[in-house]
Amino acid sequence: MWAWLLHRLTGVGIFVFLLLHIVDTALIGWGRDLYDALIRLYHHPLFRIGEILLAGAVLFHGLNGLRVIILDFAPAATLYQRQLLTGVVVTFIVLFVPAAVIMFAQMLHATGSERMFQWGDWWREWRAWLPALGATSAIAAVSIPSLSVTRPQPSVRPVGGLELYGWLYLRVSGVLLLFLVLGHLVIMHLLDGGVNRVNYDFVAQRFATPFWRTYDFVMLVLAIGHGIWGMRTVLLDYIHRPLPRLIALSTLYTITGIVAALGALVLFTFQPK
Repeated sequence: MWAWLLHRLTGVGIFVFLLLHIVDTALIGWGRDLYDALIRLYHHPLFRIGEILLAGAVLFHGLNGLRVIILDFAPAATLYQRQLLTGVVVTFIVLFVPAAVIMFAQMLHATGSERMFQWGDWWREWRAWLPALGATSAIAAVSIPSLSVTRPQPSVRPVGGLELYGWLYLRVSGVLLLFLVLGHLVIMHLLDGGVNRVNYDFVAQRFATPFWRTYDFVMLVLAIGHGIWGMRTVLLDYIHRPLPRLIALSTLYTITGIVAALGALVLFTFQPK
């Protein structure tokens, strides 16, 4: 139950961030000054803490989603749901703790909070371990009660039509996004100083390479499709009256469509100034 709830909450949070991130990245098309001013705002410690929490949300959502996919396509695996959930938590801890420590240490280095900080000594900075251990404890705390479920039922697969295609797309895109998004996080948030080096020139140089434009476009298409279908599922579960449901879904499709079109437009038309 708790793992299911956390999966939904992280999914909604990631989708909201996705829309905002597409919009802020699109601002690069309006020039260097506007984009660099926004990036400087993101360098504030408050946003950097949010960056760490976002990485944790993406990692947990992806790993737990992989567990759900295994249960959906291999119902016999429900016998081992405790082992699968334990594997999710252990893998999360192994991957998230060092990533969070590195990102927090980068924040300290960028803000000058630790003048004597040396990159090779990131693991010695005790303050960098606080958000990592805090988020890890939270994940473990909400996951452990789910271990008491002896044999959960896999989700019901739709029999056909659009619902079946959406159900399949959610799972196939989830597997692909697990690698694409984690690769993006490693490149943009961990390597070579992380977001400390991100500015107009960095993104312009990245977009100058067809490979990265294609990479980002594939990730955009998969993430938007995955997110919109996931949000649709959430809305349908909680909004039952026809008119409110119509309004909610129409708003979701309209806003997401506009933002996705903006992101694709920038990817295909941006030229450094």
